[in-house]
Amino acid sequence: MPDNLNSIALNQYAARFTTTVLNEVYRSQDVVTGAGLLKLTPVRQVNLGILNRLFEEWKNNAEAFRSPYFDFSNEEVKSALEEFMNTASQHIAVKRADLEPLLSDSVKDSLKLLLTPATYFEDKIRAVADAEFTHAKAEQLVKYTHIHRGIAQALLGRLTDSGSDSVYQTQAVSWLYEFKDNADLIDDVEQHLVQFAEVFPINVGELKIQETGKAAAEKQHKHESFFDSAFSQLEPSTARPVAPRAEPASAVIGEIVAKANAQPTPERDSLNNRFKVDLPKPSEDKSYGSVPVRVESIAGSIPLGQRFMFVNQLFDRNSEHFDKAIYELDRVKSFEEAENLIWHRYASKYAWDVNGEAVTALLAIVKRKFA
Repeated sequence: MPDNLNSIALNQYAARFTTTVLNEVYRSQDVVTGAGLLKLTPVRQVNLGILNRLFEEWKNNAEAFRSPYFDFSNEEVKSALEEFMNTASQHIAVKRADLEPLLSDSVKDSLKLLLTPATYFEDKIRAVADAEFTHAKAEQLVKYTHIHRGIAQALLGRLTDSGSDSVYQTQAVSWLYEFKDNADLIDDVEQHLVQFAEVFPINVGELKIQETGKAAAEKQHKHESFFDSAFSQLEPSTARPVAPRAEPASAVIGEIVAKANAQPTPERDSLNNRFKVDLPKPSEDKSYGSVPVRVESIAGSIPLGQRFMFVNQLFDRNSEHFDKAIYELDRVKSFEEAENLIWHRYASKYAWDVNGEAVTALLAIVKRKFA
């Protein structure tokens, strides 16, 4: 199952589902009450998603009352505000124009949860940048999750067993990847699809991203640079046979980096000087090299040549993804936590060759941060 869904197809289905529901609901009424939201659609997860969004808005409204000019820590004020907010919550009344975006977003979220649960839960864990995964957040996740609820309960259980009220997001994600494929925690997808189909017919094949052979070929051609084609054009007709797939520029740079310590020929010396990178060699105990010099920043210790190699070989030629990953690695507190992030997030997401040169080089640099 793909990590992502076809956003165009997802938006189209959510719009049709939403229109169908609202046309029926508002045929005989102007507003929908809280009780009406609980049974708005046959899909319980969709209904819970709407309530979760209203709950977040309810909390934000309570915070909006606070002012530096008044003492909101006063017990009488706290009691009065709590009573007012609780009373307001008992009188939910949502008009069509306000309910439409809530319902549409909840439909899309529910389908993401149903078809790509690991991605959905990781997004929920990382919803707020740099925030820890707290016990309160885990409880709310369980409360408003119906589809694949076992995963949410497992996350809460693991956090409770840890004896801590909160953990780093990377730790919570590592727990998620431990049991994301546990069949006992995953619901039967078909039974939930039937509920969606009660409102509007659903074609799962349209929602999943499926890259055809032709599309893959076009994608490969699209990423081909001048340097890729230049080498093939310069190749003489009598050249020795090569692999069927043209070697990308990233592999050429990787070869230059790998041979940085070899004796260069005069003709190749200028390239070596330009892209030379001193890579730490793995030791026998597989500790990703032994580099005594500690660095303050991972981002600041990656030379240009290695940056090319990492972006092209590890992050699908996407420099933004590379920069985000390095930023996250620079934020962790220990080498063990960095390893957790690398193995459970990046290696699985980008299908790394964990024994490859690029991965070994990246780990060696990360290790220097915590030397």
